[in-house]
Amino acid sequence: VAVTALSVIACGTPPDSATWNVRLSHVLSSNSEFHLMAERFRDLMLERTDGQFRVSIYPSGQLGGERVAFEQIQVGAVHMAISGTPVLSGWVPEGQVFDLPYLFETRDHGLAVMNGPVGDWWRDLLLGRTSVRSLGFLDYGFRHVYNKRRAVETPEDLDGLKLRVLQNATYLAAYSALGVQATPMNYGEVYSALQQGVIEGGEANAIGFVSSRLYEVAKFYSFTSITYNPISFLVNEPFYQSLPADVQEAIDDAAAAALAYQSEVARRMETDALEQMRANNVEISHPDVASFVSAVRPHVWDELATQLPDGEALIAWLVNEVGRVRQ
Repeated sequence: VAVTALSVIACGTPPDSATWNVRLSHVLSSNSEFHLMAERFRDLMLERTDGQFRVSIYPSGQLGGERVAFEQIQVGAVHMAISGTPVLSGWVPEGQVFDLPYLFETRDHGLAVMNGPVGDWWRDLLLGRTSVRSLGFLDYGFRHVYNKRRAVETPEDLDGLKLRVLQNATYLAAYSALGVQATPMNYGEVYSALQQGVIEGGEANAIGFVSSRLYEVAKFYSFTSITYNPISFLVNEPFYQSLPADVQEAIDDAAAAALAYQSEVARRMETDALEQMRANNVEISHPDVASFVSAVRPHVWDELATQLPDGEALIAWLVNEVGRVRQ
């Protein structure tokens, strides 16, 4: 179905009489930090454009999973979306470097790297290859393993588990190296797949685990920190460029404010999520990640270096930049 991005009241009328009806898609639930950020952006844009920029939010993958949403945003059927490098690297393979296991030391470290020159490099690359603009990065943090079988304290505890993993070569390689039966599927299918025994677990941050009520069907959550998940707030570039300069500026400012709000809210929500897990008898474990690092990092890093154009040089550059932010 074709979607009209811009409705002008009459031919030749000035920009201040225009209205923009915008569709924003994401895959998490309406009580997730994704949705709260999207609502904040919607409200700020209504305020800053006197109601002319109207955002309709479609949560829970209503318009399709992340891959479908990104296909839609490229052709303008969806104007805005929230998506991460595990999906976007399907179009820009260099993005797989951000999915390397144990690239970042902490959540703050990862966000600082993405908000610096490394993030600028990625945003420029994405824009040039796909005509989709990243307005900035969400504070999502690490993805951790959950399952319905057993506590995960060591790499050996993962052996044989059938886990839903993002459809991404680096993710699949990392989890396969740990003995996992890595099974890609859309996020919206995970709950029922756990119920039916199609999978035994998956990986998500604590907020996503709780907001999707996965604690009802998976009682073990382990802070494995295998992959950091850089997630972008995206807009279709032709649509963005069609807007007046003052509306573009409003989008940039509202996105920055909404992302800052998301970071603040996400930190609180993670604490609340852990409390809700405990209240629902989820066993939470904090394994020593050193054994996981030695089990997965060398193999996957070396493999990716051979798969990307100038992969060794790219990874060396990234490691250097990551180290500089750490200092």
